[in-house]
Amino acid sequence: MSSLINLYVVNEDDYPTHLNGDDESKYQTLVTITKEEGILWQSIEMNLRGFEPALQLWDAVAGNSRLLLIASFNFYPHKLLPPEANISGSFGYFPPNMVKDLYSVMQEEYEFDIDCLEGKQIIDEIEKDGLDEVNPEAYEIVRDKYFTTFRDASEQGKAVAVLIEQ
Repeated sequence: MSSLINLYVVNEDDYPTHLNGDDESKYQTLVTITKEEGILWQSIEMNLRGFEPALQLWDAVAGNSRLLLIASFNFYPHKLLPPEANISGSFGYFPPNMVKDLYSVMQEEYEFDIDCLEGKQIIDEIEKDGLDEVNPEAYEIVRDKYFTTFRDASEQGKAVAVLIEQ
């Protein structure tokens, strides 16, 4: 079953610095703010079993920070929720300074050839750790959508939010 991975460009100031309530109500508030105040920039329709290894590969190519993978699923503006929050979905968030830093690395590595020896070694490492294979087409889609979103958000000094509809 495919999921819809939505990448939003959003102004960090649109999010409050404090929220009351339980984790789920805070999560729902963040989702509402993102959909109402953010701009849906890119969407990826893909099975998560294809998305996650493709995102891992793009992360490995663009610096191997694991930030792309972690922050795409489990990071919140102003740390409004703890990493172990009990919520009904995932929420990804990249603050403007992280967007700018990641984009500069993405820009340097965009043309990386995953068919070269180093690329094949990275893919082997990803596939060794997980059950899912890296699909080169999925990688290109994820790379292109993240690159475009991060480029445009960086130019605007904005954040990126990731909402996944399953």
